[in-house]
Amino acid sequence: MESKNSELEIEEIFSKIESYFGFVPKIFKVLALNPPALKAYYLKSEVLMNDPSLPPLTKEFISIGAASTLGAEHCLLTHLKVARELGASDNELHLAIMLGSLIAETDALAKSFRVYENFLNE
Repeated sequence: MESKNSELEIEEIFSKIESYFGFVPKIFKVLALNPPALKAYYLKSEVLMNDPSLPPLTKEFISIGAASTLGAEHCLLTHLKVARELGASDNELHLAIMLGSLIAETDALAKSFRVYENFLNE
């Protein structure tokens, strides 16, 4: 009976995910191998994505920037598609990628320059 309930929960979660993204990203499919982990991850995502503090498109721009920073290609493509559906322009999508990449570059420079300064002061 427990597995039947888990299957129903997974199907319900997948349905909600598909209605948002247009498909079920692989991360959720693999998490479904451990239904409690899938449920916990999904509920966290749902809380954050439904929080009214930021508009949905702003959340997508943040997701695009983060995916760009991390080099997360699948996440980037997914969030580009959702942002486009929410009305984002090509210029806005491009800027979100550039800002995310700028942060990654800045982080690499900051870390490297700290090592460099320490090296010079030895």
